[in-house]
Amino acid sequence: MEKRFVIPTLAAIFLTIVVLILGFLPLLLNVDAVDLIPIIPGGVLTDVIISTMIPFIFMIAMIFLGPYLAILFVKMHNLIKLKKYDYFIITLEKKLPGKRILIRTIFPGLLAVNIAIYITLYGDFNYLFHYQGADPRLVPVVIEYASIIVGIPIAAIVVLPIWMLQSSGLMCFRKTDLYNRPITPDIEGVGHFYTNLLKGYVGISTIISYSLILYQYLTTTRNTAILVVFVDPIVIIFLFMPISLILEILANKLNKRLYKKYQKIGIDPEPKQIKIE
Repeated sequence: MEKRFVIPTLAAIFLTIVVLILGFLPLLLNVDAVDLIPIIPGGVLTDVIISTMIPFIFMIAMIFLGPYLAILFVKMHNLIKLKKYDYFIITLEKKLPGKRILIRTIFPGLLAVNIAIYITLYGDFNYLFHYQGADPRLVPVVIEYASIIVGIPIAAIVVLPIWMLQSSGLMCFRKTDLYNRPITPDIEGVGHFYTNLLKGYVGISTIISYSLILYQYLTTTRNTAILVVFVDPIVIIFLFMPISLILEILANKLNKRLYKKYQKIGIDPEPKQIKIE
């Protein structure tokens, strides 16, 4: 095992155990409910097992489906850029350090919780995520389950392919010959483009969503339990750490798969150098 993987591996194992314990906490507390999470069929035990497994199932699935979605993102990028960019591959000389493997999970964690907060504050679907979802005092619990059942799958579908794009070294440059006026050359990573786009959304969305949570706290029951929502991203971030590590370990294999797919859409997988004149 490479040295850079040691700390992330230990952290992923420890935090996965913590998350599993938290997931099965309702059973340990003997929750008095026939159906803890109504959106999941079955009793409390089934609800706990399925809700705990959903994040891991989606993340593992993305190892196989991620390259296909990455290609979709490339095609979307081409449309957004009005087909005025060409694509090429660069060889990334530096490897992702262990610290970065862990830190990058903050982004999808916040995205997942933001999605859950908006769903919960909307209110009409709260009963699906907890049998007492209509109780405003249980908003933190509803957000937690909404994050796990809806937020994490969406965040995984969006963010993990972007990580793959970044790892593959896919770049784009503006085709200046298409313009009949002086134009500034523009070169950027395709994954970096999406990262900046979503970071902007997540940053603004986090401020808005947590402002709404504080507003609800100050104007309704003043139930201090709602402030637990500020801890939710930490738990969700924990869930993304194992897949962040796995994707980096499998980076070379995933890159080879992506290179073949790039070739099918007309992108030369051989590393290039672009000279700007």
